[in-house]
Amino acid sequence: MPAIEPTASPAEPTNGELKFPPVTREHILHCSYDYWFPKYRTSCIRSRIIPLTPEFVSFLHEDGIILADEGNSANNDDAAGSGNDDDDDWEPSFPTSDYPAPVSDEGVPASDSESESDDDDEPSPSRQPPNIRFPELHAEITSAIAALGGAACPKLNWSSPKDATWISRHPNTMKCTSANDVYILLKSSSFISHDLEHAFDDTVPSTTTTTTTTTTTTATTNPEFKPVLVLRAFFNPLPSLEFRCFVKSRALIAITQRDLNYYAFLDGLRPQIISRVRELFRNRLRRTFPDPDFVFDVYIPEADYREVSDSDDDEGANKEKKVLGRARLIDINPWAPRTDTLLFDWRELLERSVKRPLLGRTGEEGQGGNSEVEEDEEDEEEEEEEEDEPEVRLVEKDDPAAYNFSSPQYSAHKLPKDVVDASMAGEGGMREFARRWQRMTERRGR
Repeated sequence: MPAIEPTASPAEPTNGELKFPPVTREHILHCSYDYWFPKYRTSCIRSRIIPLTPEFVSFLHEDGIILADEGNSANNDDAAGSGNDDDDDWEPSFPTSDYPAPVSDEGVPASDSESESDDDDEPSPSRQPPNIRFPELHAEITSAIAALGGAACPKLNWSSPKDATWISRHPNTMKCTSANDVYILLKSSSFISHDLEHAFDDTVPSTTTTTTTTTTTTATTNPEFKPVLVLRAFFNPLPSLEFRCFVKSRALIAITQRDLNYYAFLDGLRPQIISRVRELFRNRLRRTFPDPDFVFDVYIPEADYREVSDSDDDEGANKEKKVLGRARLIDINPWAPRTDTLLFDWRELLERSVKRPLLGRTGEEGQGGNSEVEEDEEDEEEEEEEEDEPEVRLVEKDDPAAYNFSSPQYSAHKLPKDVVDASMAGEGGMREFARRWQRMTERRGR
């Protein structure tokens, strides 16, 4: 692995705009779940990674949703371990529809005109249910859900379909107890489309430098992108205990609350938050993640309630202290403008100086002892003493950030793209869209 170069100098404003260090395609791939999960598996949520075929990616791009025929499938949802959950009684209405088929230009319903010529034809592959179109992948998804306890949360390489929970049959969650649940969320999410189509927007090619005794050669590389489906064991996290952490020159410089609501108890947990995040960062990430600048998300669950007594009197003996458990690595995000800084601002993060940046070569393993950066205990203790404490930002009481949510989260992603495009075209665009919509509804009513 190449030596780590010092972080680029702080961004200088150019006409009021931030100037980021170049974001390489390789850096984006390093943040892909299938790249880092095998290295940090013991610090993560239990997961299964399934490579996606080009055919399945095409299925995600197609209009409409066709679900697996669960009733006749050999891989019925009962095998997914969902037990006696009442939700299992739900039956999908796809691929049939109560709405009449659109009328063709000749005034004949499309379904009638097609049936006259295609009665004896087999359905095209693009209109077949997933369990027939890609049976092996469908079976693998069903098996993975069962192995994860009967319920899982899906995501692709980088993003989760959080914007599509409104359509889930498990209201307002990404919980999936069947492969069909997975298909519905993936096909309804703009975030998933971004992973497949725009993950490498605004990136620069990666370069490698080879030096010999006589020459130095620089070559441009274009690492291959392989889409994967990630299924993580489903659980209900406390939003108040989710945090985003910023790393610059291999130093932890900032921690921010992810859920922008005020929680009174968090302020008293600041020392524990710093301790738990530092523990994960120092032991697992600092010397092993290949890039010096990155952003990672953690969940810090409650461990227990431990009684502490400051005195021997009854009042002191009844005090309780909330204790946080070990931090769990949820995601790794690029050091790039696309990553939301939440309660921080990119300008202050880019301009922040690091007292002792860590340079050297990174190890391939997630265990600190396997790192190629070897330091004795005295050096490490000295390094920790000189390291600045990361700034923790939490939503304060009466903070405007906690009350600026008049619209539901991800509500902008719930509108059809045609409506969004029409609104951007101004009054004329909306008028034309209304005419087209009226013609479509009139045809359906015939």
